[in-house]
Amino acid sequence: MDDKLRQTDRPPEEAPRATEPRDLLDRAKDEVASWFGDPKAASRRQQDLAVGDHSGEGPATYHADPDARIVDEINQRLTDDASLDAGAIEVASSAGAVTLAGQVTTSAQRHHAEELAHSVAGVSQVDNRLQVA
Repeated sequence: MDDKLRQTDRPPEEAPRATEPRDLLDRAKDEVASWFGDPKAASRRQQDLAVGDHSGEGPATYHADPDARIVDEINQRLTDDASLDAGAIEVASSAGAVTLAGQVTTSAQRHHAEELAHSVAGVSQVDNRLQVA
């Protein structure tokens, strides 16, 4: 008897989420039915809104800052480059104009850092203030 009680106490399983939009006529019927207070029709309408490809839709508070992306990408490229000691390099960007500041050990590293910065998408100019120490 306890098994029967336990089985009835379990919440019903959720219906699998649809991946394809429903037929236009079915959606129209639910639209009208929801106007007259049908809660199941309103629920199906909400599920219809959730169906589809939502890639590229970030959170409402997310604002992609192109300068932050540029700085992150340049920092990553400088870090990953085995021929360059980027420990004393600072990177800043404003409206796509990048400033490299700090110190490197050779003039070849100075020019290489500038080339890496120029290779990043969105960079319009590079102000190379790196000093050879």
